Amino acid sequence: MRFAIAGGGVAGLAAGLAVARAGHSAVVVERDHVTSQDDPEGAFDVVRKGIPHFQQPHTFLPRGRRVLRDLAPDVIATLLDAGAEEQDVAAKLSGPRQPGDEDLVYLWVRRPMIEWALRRAAAAEPAVRLVAGRQIAGLMPGASGLHLDDGQEIRADVVVDALGRYRCPPGWPRASAQPSECGAIYYCRYFELAPGAKHLDGPWLLNPRGDLGYMGFNTFRGDNNTFAVIFLVPSADHDLRVLRDDHAWMAAARAITPLDVMTSPDHARPITGVMPMGGLANIDRTAGPGVPGLIPVGDALCHTDPAFAYGLSFALVHAQVLGRASTTHTTPADLTEAYLADVGPEARERHTFALETDAARTLAWSGTPVDISRRDGCYPLFAFGAALAAAPHDDHVLRRIIGRIGLLDRVSVFDTDSDLHDRIERIWAGLPRTRPGPPREELLRAVTAERVSS
Repeated sequence: MRFAIAGGGVAGLAAGLAVARAGHSAVVVERDHVTSQDDPEGAFDVVRKGIPHFQQPHTFLPRGRRVLRDLAPDVIATLLDAGAEEQDVAAKLSGPRQPGDEDLVYLWVRRPMIEWALRRAAAAEPAVRLVAGRQIAGLMPGASGLHLDDGQEIRADVVVDALGRYRCPPGWPRASAQPSECGAIYYCRYFELAPGAKHLDGPWLLNPRGDLGYMGFNTFRGDNNTFAVIFLVPSADHDLRVLRDDHAWMAAARAITPLDVMTSPDHARPITGVMPMGGLANIDRTAGPGVPGLIPVGDALCHTDPAFAYGLSFALVHAQVLGRASTTHTTPADLTEAYLADVGPEARERHTFALETDAARTLAWSGTPVDISRRDGCYPLFAFGAALAAAPHDDHVLRRIIGRIGLLDRVSVFDTDSDLHDRIERIWAGLPRTRPGPPREELLRAVTAERVSS
């Protein structure tokens, strides 16, 4: 079959690789002027107007790493050679390893590098043609191909919608959906470790993260001794939007443990300014009627709060499912139906999960008392915050929480495990209660004073 792929980001490039390696041909059309490069350093100079979150952190969850390992092991090898790092969470287990523990691994690498490696692999694939610098004007009748802005037509048997969460061409057929705001704005900054410095190791399961009761923070490793720090701030808290200022952001980091150490000059230096990301929503388009021969992948099908980091992994999952389905379903209608039947249930499940967790987080940050210590309290935060805190102290909890947040397990595996819930409740009850940072008003005074003095 001939595939025309609208969009040359992670989802589009992965889809092109998947169908080509399944024996088909693919043309990948990308609006930005991007080309395949041998040198990974050039990846960070690429202008991606079509992807506003291009420079933001993208976590390679264990599921995404496993899928890429199966779909394109050459891409994994390229990333590791270029400075990506693997983090084996199973190393924190106190007991012997079990079957499946080999998948408890995160791949830490920045988004531009991921796209660079995928584009390099796609460009080397004989059955893939990359078309850059061309916008898609519309869909040909019957999803038989793409109209481009220069009048060119890309004819195909199947069109893949990899246009992401943002703007589509006029009249582009997508299932209608009701957006649900995530309720947070993200303020991110990247750092590079100082010579001789190492990523902090501590009692946390993955990387340092915390909740101050009115906002939160998270950290992500990157490739080549880099890392990102993100402040998660309620959209409704306009005062905390001061964190978009570099000086105010650094003042907040100095007031929070262990960000004070991570962002100190002796440990690391900033390599970007503050990068805000807002206007985010959860949108599920899996329940709408599919257009035969038009197959949505990645965020075009369903996208969720970036805090959960599902986007990259689901883009790869969808590409893998599409490639596999294309080997047994030979008509566009059958392929579309089989693909949606495969990926739809899990996407809907995770969309619901995101909605529930976002709502609980917004409630907690609004000052409403929530109980995360018990399963019959605020369950979404119990199953996230309390479970993450308990995981370093219990191997069963560790495996289950990584399976849940890393997309290795369906949500029900965690939700129906009463023994797991007992363990989390018992461990949480014995943990110390400390806030990693000051109260809101004290933090605001510190960041406002820093901004004024600068």
